[in-house]
Amino acid sequence: MWYPRIVNRTLFTLVCSGMVACVDYGVTRSQQLDAWTQPDRESNVDILWVLDNSGSMSEEHASLAEHAASFTDTLASADLEFRLGLVTTDPADMGTLLGPVLDETSSDLTTVFVEAVNGAGVKGTREEEGFSTAIAGATTSITPDFARDSANLEVVFYSDEDDNGTIEPQQFIDDLGATRSGYAVRVNTIVGDLPSGCASAVAAADPGVRYGEAREKTKGVRESICTVDMDAVLQRIANTVIGLNTEFELTELPLLNTMVVQVDGVAVPRRDVDGWRYSGADNKIVFDGWAIPRPGAKVTATYFDWTGGPLPDTGVAAL
Repeated sequence: MWYPRIVNRTLFTLVCSGMVACVDYGVTRSQQLDAWTQPDRESNVDILWVLDNSGSMSEEHASLAEHAASFTDTLASADLEFRLGLVTTDPADMGTLLGPVLDETSSDLTTVFVEAVNGAGVKGTREEEGFSTAIAGATTSITPDFARDSANLEVVFYSDEDDNGTIEPQQFIDDLGATRSGYAVRVNTIVGDLPSGCASAVAAADPGVRYGEAREKTKGVRESICTVDMDAVLQRIANTVIGLNTEFELTELPLLNTMVVQVDGVAVPRRDVDGWRYSGADNKIVFDGWAIPRPGAKVTATYFDWTGGPLPDTGVAAL
């Protein structure tokens, strides 16, 4: 007859009794402590927002202005040298910045950013050329107060329609990269969903196919302009441009019901929104929303490992 016997908190041994020959099977579980430090971005960055200012963007501009602090507050909290500028998708405005260039020394960052968004208006052409205006905005000879050829470049497209210009996505990436001297270039998008667009209480949008292709080529962040929770969208964009990690790989397979995750000594709840979740596909903990560790934060995960193989994450207690 087989039966389990608990030897101690971390050692479980199966034994047998009677006259039947048997083999002992042992499963040893040890407590693990994984620790990481959330890095600051290693170099400075230019952040260029490209706003669609066509007539269909009134609600989307209002949403961006209302929730802008989720972007600017995260940016201001980072120990990072940055420049922040905004341009429109209208080729008639080619290279014209909306409002002043903002940086880490700017006071009232949110107010000035919102003023720039509101200043874009919604009287621009319906033939948006975001690729062309982004290249102009990132070129030092056109926007010398903003663009630096010795800084990383993060572009954020905010549009309810796709790019309608003649520049192909790969050519756009090549031209954008030419504005930098060996520094990184990344495209992030807040546009219509693929493949059919989207509609919600706050926005309606055509699919951003060309913007999406440029984003994919540079491994940027993809967000939907139809998302109701724009605070979460803007915070994820901010985390990306300041270089924050949201995923941390564990050294062992965890028993999830034993795991405690802390940031700077404070326990973080396990939940999909504003907390952490476990990704079994790559053995990582993934932070979301307000739970994402700030620059320089100390992150720890304490847990017992599962040496018998990964357990299905059913949300119920496991051995």
